[in-house]
Amino acid sequence: MAIRHLLWGAALAAALPVTLVAQQAPTGFHSVTCVKVKPGKTADFNAFVNGDIRKYEQSRVDSGAISGALVLRTISPGGSDAECDYTFVTFYSGLPNAPMSDDELVAALKKAGISSSLEEWRQEHQAVGDLVYNTIDQVALQVGRAKEGDYIVVNDMKVTNENDWIDHQKKLWQPIFEDGLKDGSVDGWAVIVQFMPRGTKDKHITYTVDIYPNWQAVYKFFGPGFDDRWKKIHPDVPIGESMTEEQKFDTIEHTTLLKVVASIEPSK
Repeated sequence: MAIRHLLWGAALAAALPVTLVAQQAPTGFHSVTCVKVKPGKTADFNAFVNGDIRKYEQSRVDSGAISGALVLRTISPGGSDAECDYTFVTFYSGLPNAPMSDDELVAALKKAGISSSLEEWRQEHQAVGDLVYNTIDQVALQVGRAKEGDYIVVNDMKVTNENDWIDHQKKLWQPIFEDGLKDGSVDGWAVIVQFMPRGTKDKHITYTVDIYPNWQAVYKFFGPGFDDRWKKIHPDVPIGESMTEEQKFDTIEHTTLLKVVASIEPSK
């Protein structure tokens, strides 16, 4: 997620979503970078993320180079089963930024007040984490936004027809999450489509993002009382029939639970 202008991600740059910050561009483009922490380097990785990476990303946001950034830590699945230990998301105010040259990166580091040389910067990344993948995604639908401390559920979807799926999500699920946003049950929701890479062998092509304000909300939103919310929003659509109908549009292939450990927005 977001390290596109750093080393992981070909120059670290991100919806989730996206997608997930108020400053996100109308285009909805964001970079998603998945990183696996090297064995025994968790403390060093956390220190790096909370130190120079946060400082760097804040400088990039304040300069207008990017519109926002998130750092997400994977909660479940954990351990060796986790594809990503951390995900970095970078949001753009328009089209995605081109990869930075060495000179541009040196200038950006200097502007951020980071004293490391370019080689030291690269070595710091290589010492604590390995890049798993980097993608460029785009928001199709969005409600609300994520804040630091939120929990995010990402549902990787297999869809039969992308346009029909998005229309279905807009009709059935967007009003549900808009209602949840009003009473504070959720902080947001988004429908994301991977822009690049894109092919039959690529993963995470289409997915939804549910954003919850706290740990309890992750379990409570679809718990007791959800039927009442459904009837209020869709009084003429029986929930059972709707779930059966949904199978025509999508299948959840994998779900991941993450926590927002950093949300970078413009300085006040």
